[in-house]
Amino acid sequence: MGYYLNWQAMKKINPLYLLCLMSFSGCSSYDYHVGKFEDGIGNKIAAFNLYNQFLKIAPNSSRAVEVKLRLGNIESRVFHRCDQAVSDYESVTRNLSPQNPWFQKAVLGILNCPDYFPLEHGRTWIYGDSLSLGKNMKDEWKTLGGKEDKNAILSSLYAGKNLVRKGKLLFQKKDWAVSRIEGASAVPILKYPFHAGQRWEFSGGKNGKYFEIVSTSSVVKTAAGVFSGCLKVKEAYGKFPRSWKYTYYAPFVGEIKTTIAGPGFESPNTELIRYQ
Repeated sequence: MGYYLNWQAMKKINPLYLLCLMSFSGCSSYDYHVGKFEDGIGNKIAAFNLYNQFLKIAPNSSRAVEVKLRLGNIESRVFHRCDQAVSDYESVTRNLSPQNPWFQKAVLGILNCPDYFPLEHGRTWIYGDSLSLGKNMKDEWKTLGGKEDKNAILSSLYAGKNLVRKGKLLFQKKDWAVSRIEGASAVPILKYPFHAGQRWEFSGGKNGKYFEIVSTSSVVKTAAGVFSGCLKVKEAYGKFPRSWKYTYYAPFVGEIKTTIAGPGFESPNTELIRYQ
C-alpha cells in the first residue's frame, strides 16, 4: 500500500487493536480503520490519503458516506479548499434523507466552507456607525460557546460610552441556511447555494421580507481592513419597495458592513471596526 505507521504512532495503539488492523492489510477496512486512527491523533494528511485509498477500493461501502464527510472536513479545515470540500459534502447529502445525522453534518460543513457567519467560541467583533467609526454608536459582539450557548452571541450596544442594551443574539445553521432567531421564528439571513441571484422570502405578518444575494465577489473597505470575495445580500420589506438594506459578509470573518439603499443610492450605515 505504500503507507506505514510511524513508530511513535504504533506505540500509542493498543497491541490487540494493532494486530486487528494489520489483519486488514491490503483491503479497504485497513484504510478505513487506520485512517480514522490517524485522523483522531491529528495526522490529517495521512488520514486524507488513507480515506482516498479506501474510496478507490470500496466506493459503494456502507462506510463511504462517513469517509466522504471526513474527507470534506480535511479539505475544509486543513487544506482550505472549499470547492472540493463542498463537492464531498454534497455527495454525502445526495442519497440520504434530511433526518440522517450524516446529512445534517454535511449541510453544516457546506455552510461553514466558506464560513460567512462564524459561531465558534472565542470570536469577537466590534461594529460602529460608519460616520464616527464607533464614537457615536458601537456594538460589541462575542460568541459565548458552551453546550447551551453554542449558537449565541452576546451583544453590548453603546451610545457613546453609555451601555444602552446587553443581551443574547441567537442564530442557527440548519436546513441549508444561517438563521437569526427572533422569538418563535427563524429568519434565514443567508441561504445556500451562495450564488448571485439566489432569492428567498420570509413571511412574518407585518415583518414579511425578502432577501437576495446580489454579489458573491464584492470588495469591501471597512475600518477593520479591506475584504474580498464578500457576499452582498439585499434585505427588503415588501411594504417598502423603494428602500432596502445591504449586508456584506466576508468569508471566515462574518458580517462586515451594512448600508441603507434605494433606487440610485447606497449609503454606509455600520461597519466592522475590529475583530478577532
